[in-house]
Amino acid sequence: MRRENVKQSSEQGNPALLLADERSRHDHFVATIKKMPFPLNNREFVNRLVCVADINGDLLIMCVPVDNVIDYGMNTRTVRGVSRALVRFTPYGESHCKVTYIQYLDAGGRIPTFVVNAKIPLALGAVGDLRDAFQRDDEIDKLERDELARVIKDEPQTYTARELDLLRIARDQLASIKEDEMRELQSPDSLVAMSHVFVEGSREAVLRAITVIDETVETCAAFETNLMDRWHMKESQQNGEIERQVIEKTGLASVFQLVLDLGIPGFAPREFVMQNVWTWEREGKLAMIQVSTEHERFPVRNQFVRAEVTAFWTYEQLAPLNGIPQTQATYAVKVDMKGVIPKWVPVMLGVDELMYLSRIRLNFERSLEVDGATRAQNVEMITGHAEEYSEEEKALLEDGEKHFTDFQEMKAKSLEMASPLTAAKIAHRSGDNHAWGRATTTVRASPKEVLAYLWDTMRRSARQEDDLEKSVDERINGHNQLGYTKRLTPKIIADREFLGRDVWKKGGEGFVYVTTPEESEARPITDSVVRGKYPSAMKIKRKNDMETTLEYVIHPDAGGSLPSFIMNRYLGSNLSYVTEIQEYFQALRGLEEWDADDVRAVGEVMCIKTKAEKHPENKQSARMRELFKKQTALREIGERYEFFEGMMARVVRNTLKPAGDVKSKLCSVSLKEGETIGRGLAMALASNLTADAAVDGWILKHRSLGELDRTEAWFR
Repeated sequence: MRRENVKQSSEQGNPALLLADERSRHDHFVATIKKMPFPLNNREFVNRLVCVADINGDLLIMCVPVDNVIDYGMNTRTVRGVSRALVRFTPYGESHCKVTYIQYLDAGGRIPTFVVNAKIPLALGAVGDLRDAFQRDDEIDKLERDELARVIKDEPQTYTARELDLLRIARDQLASIKEDEMRELQSPDSLVAMSHVFVEGSREAVLRAITVIDETVETCAAFETNLMDRWHMKESQQNGEIERQVIEKTGLASVFQLVLDLGIPGFAPREFVMQNVWTWEREGKLAMIQVSTEHERFPVRNQFVRAEVTAFWTYEQLAPLNGIPQTQATYAVKVDMKGVIPKWVPVMLGVDELMYLSRIRLNFERSLEVDGATRAQNVEMITGHAEEYSEEEKALLEDGEKHFTDFQEMKAKSLEMASPLTAAKIAHRSGDNHAWGRATTTVRASPKEVLAYLWDTMRRSARQEDDLEKSVDERINGHNQLGYTKRLTPKIIADREFLGRDVWKKGGEGFVYVTTPEESEARPITDSVVRGKYPSAMKIKRKNDMETTLEYVIHPDAGGSLPSFIMNRYLGSNLSYVTEIQEYFQALRGLEEWDADDVRAVGEVMCIKTKAEKHPENKQSARMRELFKKQTALREIGERYEFFEGMMARVVRNTLKPAGDVKSKLCSVSLKEGETIGRGLAMALASNLTADAAVDGWILKHRSLGELDRTEAWFR
């Protein structure tokens, strides 16, 4: 049985389905005990629920108190409270309904006002649970976006003289900025290039971001035109918007208003009122502007400062990538915050503003499909590979394979890695200031799949935050290519670049993959960046039908005057490359493919230590959320059991705190109850001699875990 305490709100769902969640009975009794803080006694509520339909077709649930005495089979020591409620389900279209909730509550006894106030949000918080249970935000947004994309693509538009004038002004102001005037901004997203320039003689800054989105031009434009969809409303709540409205919406234009809290003490919120217009510049390229305007619906208000903005979007169609549409999106915006604002404020807020484009990119991201398609092509190429090796290539492979024997001859010591699934060692050779490193792990994939992954050096999963530039400068054949990487370093250290030739060959039931530093006339050494060297070799050996063993040896030299102890210190992070490969392929495996080794591997990943943060609880929750989003099998588990992610976050946190009992059935365990269950494992481990006994006791304590243990072979 679910508890549905909801305030008046427009909620998505079907009234009949919502009532089905109340066991589809028109009349039944419900007894509930609510926990109260010490020293107050818990409160008991016994109510009769009656479901009826009124003359308007609305469905009503009435909750009235009754005097029934309930035998719970234990001494409850509760105080009887009184609760009366009316819940109205009003049909709103074919697949929506409006829920109105009215409640009177008397908890009984003498309870301080602050305790009652503290409990009200908990009671009304169930409105989110109700909506989440039936929400279809992505589906509804897509339906609206697809229809608007069809209009943009197929229906001719007629523009007023004012709209054409606005388009011309915005294009003149923002699209004509000279490239050499722009100053690069450090982007938190390596796939979004950011820059800015100040308008001469003013405090206005022009900000620009460029990225590639895995969608069509029409869909990208429709997304930015539909500013009141559910994605944008969530975005506005998370980014300090106080108000947001769209009026006079047509196929090609609208008036858009928002009020933004700058989040800076002493600064009043800024209000923006904008005209939004789009047009095709040519086939495959669409432009859109958002320009400040005046409108009678939005008079100037004293509590807000009316700011001005001019934004210019361009969406240009690129060649599809492995069958997936690609659009280059450019977002240029000039903002005048008005009032007395320091010059650094627009730039400080600018990166946050430009990250909006990053969030759009991520909303449509299909990197797994893009990388997967390239990897499949590489597997096909490797399978049919029959090209001859030149003497130079043979020499490179021979030198690379020698790294393995060289390392064995050195005195090495173990190196602690973040993942227990990776074993690593570090060694030094006499007369060499730079350390050697060796790491081994097992990957749940075939040798061909691993080699195909490595050969795609431009894969999206290989992008790192400190990558300034990455390219394949030369590809001689299917087993020989020259790659270039430029990386950002801390400000006191010059940026580093690496140029290396990758060569692979088949050997036994696996492959050898060698990277050798090289010089090129196309990449001359300059004073602005330091050229480093990164020789490496990897053996990719078949272990069995499902697994591949990796052995990786590196001997990095960052170049310049960088002390060797710094490179040695970061050797472990370089060796973690094999861990990244292991985790990547593990994340691709679905729940139906899991066996005991998969379960242990994922458990180890969950328990990997991360850097200490101010709020470790939030850290573990964020990490678990990332894993459940990235890992295919965990995503399937999360869809099947909504409480599981929260439970595992508490399990991994592993703090010794008392945890209550959860008697709910598996089908009705909430996220909050899952967190309570997860907290209990630490106490069970502390009070039992063996881990097996602790898990047994933990499962027996919670009814839902017993059901899960019997249902899912992977759980224990």
